[in-house]
Amino acid sequence: MARRNTRSNIRVDGADEVIRQLKRANAEITKEIRDLISKAAEIVFREADSRVPIGETSKTRFSLQMNIGISKKGNYYANVSVGARNGDISAYAPFYVTFYEYGSSHQPPRPFMRPAMDKSRAKVRKLLIEGVKAVVERVGA
Repeated sequence: MARRNTRSNIRVDGADEVIRQLKRANAEITKEIRDLISKAAEIVFREADSRVPIGETSKTRFSLQMNIGISKKGNYYANVSVGARNGDISAYAPFYVTFYEYGSSHQPPRPFMRPAMDKSRAKVRKLLIEGVKAVVERVGA
């Protein structure tokens, strides 16, 4: 006996609306997770700012910055770093901050970035765990 190809059509009413709602929920969840990541970076930034060695010019403190964005791979990131602001290539502070953090042959280390991260770790972990739990509970997953 030969088999015939049979084709069935199923009609689902409201599928477009369900898809639209899922996309909206995904966008909201993504925004909430990004906000959590930004808040976590802000915790580290504030701790590093309170610990940064301040010289006569205060360039070191003003070279501390928080960068938030989306990588080329589409991943959201938030970094706390030391660098020249607004493309100011005359800002020597970023170069000298390395000597604060790690020391040199003329100066002992006076780290502030690593201790800032270490002290912030528990707060960041708590923020992220509670925030993600809240998002998951709200979504009902």
